[in-house]
Amino acid sequence: MSPARSDTELPVIACTLGPADLEDRRARWYALAEQALIERMETEAGVRLLFRASSGAEAELRELAELERDCCAFARFEVSASREHVVLDVSAPPDAVSAVRAMF
Repeated sequence: MSPARSDTELPVIACTLGPADLEDRRARWYALAEQALIERMETEAGVRLLFRASSGAEAELRELAELERDCCAFARFEVSASREHVVLDVSAPPDAVSAVRAMF
């Protein structure tokens, strides 16, 4: 039996998707990027992705962010939108920033 995790411990820096699901997820991200990505910026805690608020882009981004929250619990995925843009901020604890940047 493994010891209980304390509330102060960070989640493991890993994605829980299997190979087939990971390939499907990547395909969705690439399709969204091709359709609407404007800019990728590194932030102190991860990355910020700026998308055009085009047809379907916001809904797809929100769905992908929700899916990522389930499989990559070490990172935080926040979506915000304006009339012109949809923004995804992905952040992580200091020891996981490079993993977040590599994901995007």
